[in-house]
Amino acid sequence: MSAYLPNIEELQRLSRRAEVLTDAEVERVVQSARATRLQLDDLASLVKTVLAAPHSTPSEIILRHAEAIRQELFGPYVIPMAPVEISNACASDCMFCGWRASNREMKRLRMPLDLLLLQVEYLLDLGIYYIEFVSGDDIGVVRDLLPQLIRETRELFSERGVEGKISFCTLSLTESQYRMLVEAGADSMIVWQEAYQPDVYRAHVVGGPKAYGLTEDWKVPVGADGWAFRVQSQERALRAGLEVAVGTMLGLNPDIITEFLATVEHARHLIDRYSPTEKHPLIVGMPIWNPITTRRTDKRPSEVPDMVALFPIFAALYLLALPTRSVWVFPNCRVPLQTQVQAVKVAGVFTSTEVKLGPGGYLPALISKMEAGGQDTVALRKRLAAMLRDAGESVDELARALDEREQFVHHYHAHEIYVREMERHGLQILRGVHLPACEVPSVAQNSTYLPNCL
Repeated sequence: MSAYLPNIEELQRLSRRAEVLTDAEVERVVQSARATRLQLDDLASLVKTVLAAPHSTPSEIILRHAEAIRQELFGPYVIPMAPVEISNACASDCMFCGWRASNREMKRLRMPLDLLLLQVEYLLDLGIYYIEFVSGDDIGVVRDLLPQLIRETRELFSERGVEGKISFCTLSLTESQYRMLVEAGADSMIVWQEAYQPDVYRAHVVGGPKAYGLTEDWKVPVGADGWAFRVQSQERALRAGLEVAVGTMLGLNPDIITEFLATVEHARHLIDRYSPTEKHPLIVGMPIWNPITTRRTDKRPSEVPDMVALFPIFAALYLLALPTRSVWVFPNCRVPLQTQVQAVKVAGVFTSTEVKLGPGGYLPALISKMEAGGQDTVALRKRLAAMLRDAGESVDELARALDEREQFVHHYHAHEIYVREMERHGLQILRGVHLPACEVPSVAQNSTYLPNCL
């Protein structure tokens, strides 16, 4: 079996031919998700029905059935994760992104190793053991700093007796480069495709390694196909020994049905070929096209689909398409807290909680925590202010300046607020990276299993 590339023409055909379903037809289709893998044409019709009337009875049916399946598969449990931003420097030029190379208003910052590790410790103290290291397409940072950061984070886990996981979200790499990060101690990678439709991808991604890929010696090849290099990055990572994530940026391509189908088809290809497990799951992410922090340079059109309103429904659709404990739907904080919690309740078992998406973003909260414990933070505040060069030394000033370096506008709440809000909706955020065991009934090889984890 060759590496996955979407048959976009066929997926577009399914998108065009999809019909708006009646309430009874939606009920019939979603009920069948408990027994068999839903066909792509049925999924296309479900999406088209939702897009035609997001607040209608069909959406309620989809949400209800997905929540029941999520409860049977995962019970109340939720695995929390948090990103730690290394650098917002970027060699790629993606028109939708605040970190794009051509965005002269973005203030750039690379975090040194010791300040990155301080933030990891801050998150471990919160009980978040799934740590994701994030950077723009900063080749030097990924090549030189990331392996050392991964090794020292693994040592922190060992010192604290934590069974944690280390993920990274950077530019797409070659198999040997992924293997280098596995040898350093990495567990997983995250790469969002942004757009599976090649012409949409190339219209938005116009320069750098994201547009053309990367060679073994960390060079950007002139004129190469960065779209295909990115689509196939998960398989290179899996062969290197990493867990992987897939996802498209919902709203970037106006043909949302085609993008949804491609994401599902890609996930199914990886499931069939590489057999993820609940200990080593495949993650299906849900990035959406949010405004960027440098508003004057935002190229996002004024009219885009309201993916915030649709967010829980698409989470539910992903779960109905991929109902197994070895696939974790990943709602994130690009939507308001209540929307994120609703998406988790109906489909998500893996989610971000306290998130700062700029390099050094957790340091103001860490400084406040240190001061509350009687520690002297003057040297740390002076050092950070000197690195920023556009902020005073107060916690509020530092927080403001660091938040301005974020990639997209997102919604911030402290971890304990997520814990309380999840509990209010019958969910339990775990201190760990694995789900509790539950019994899985013996079933036919090609059927969908729904263990009772209540």
